[in-house]
Amino acid sequence: MIPAVSSWWRLFRPQNAAIAGIGVWLGWASLRFSRAEIPLAVWGCLSMLLLTAAGNADNDVCDSESDRINHPERPLPSGLLAAKPVRAAAFFLYALAVVLAGMADVFHGILVLGMALLLVVYNRTLKKLPLVGNLAVSLLCSLAIYFPEFPRMARYTLPACVFAFLATLARELVKDLEDVKGDFAVGLNTLPIAAGANPTRKLAFSLMAVLLAMLPLPSAYLGYGMGYAAISILFAAPLLLLLLRELYRSSPDYGLCQRRLKWLMLAGMAALGAGVLTS
Repeated sequence: MIPAVSSWWRLFRPQNAAIAGIGVWLGWASLRFSRAEIPLAVWGCLSMLLLTAAGNADNDVCDSESDRINHPERPLPSGLLAAKPVRAAAFFLYALAVVLAGMADVFHGILVLGMALLLVVYNRTLKKLPLVGNLAVSLLCSLAIYFPEFPRMARYTLPACVFAFLATLARELVKDLEDVKGDFAVGLNTLPIAAGANPTRKLAFSLMAVLLAMLPLPSAYLGYGMGYAAISILFAAPLLLLLLRELYRSSPDYGLCQRRLKWLMLAGMAALGAGVLTS
C-alpha cells in the first residue's frame, strides 16, 4: 500500500468504523424489518462508518501530544501526516455523516448531528474528565445500534445496546489504564489518574462479570433463538472468562485485554444477530 494511503487508513481505524456500521445492521435485524426499510439500515451504516472515522481522526489531532508518549507509531506523532489536513478531513466526514443520516429522514439526521457534536466535545473536553468521557463513548456506540429504532423507545434493540454500552465502557477504561503515562504527562484527568489504577481495573473487572451474568438473559426472557446460545457458549463466554482472569491480576496486560475486548464485541454482536435470526 502507498505510504500516504496507508497512513490515512491507519488514522481512520476502519476496523472500529466497521464495528459501528455492523451495529446498525444488528439493530435493524433486531426489529425484523421488511425489505422496504432496508434503506434505513444502509444510510445508517454508511453514516456510522463515516462518523466513527471522523471521530478517530479528530481524536488523533486532539491527542497528538499524549500520543507522542502513548502511541508514537501513529501517523500524526510519527510525522507521516500533518494536523491541519487531518482536522479538515475529520470535519468533512462529520458533515457527510450527518447528510447521509438525513437521507433516511430528518430525525436520524438530527440524531447523528447530536452524536457528531458529542464526539467533538468529547475529544476536546469530556475525555479529560474521569469516567465522563468513557460514558460518552459508550453511549455513542449504543446509539449506533439504536439508530434503526430511533425515535421510538428502545425495546427490540435494548439487549444489544446494553451489551455494547458495557463492553465499550470496559474497553475505554482499559485504554485509559494503558495510556496513563502519556495522559498524565499532558494533564488529562482520566479515571486511573483521578482514582488510581487498581480501582479502575476492578471496575473493568466488574463490568466483565456483569456481562457474563447477563449472557443467559436474551434467551431466557427475550426469546432469542439457539443461534444466540451457541455463539455465546462457544465464543462470548470463553472470551469473558479470559478477560476476567487477566483483569483479576494486579498487573494485567492491558494491550491483550483491549484485543480480547474487540473480539468480545464482535462475538456479542454475532450472538445477538444469530439469536434474532433463529428466534
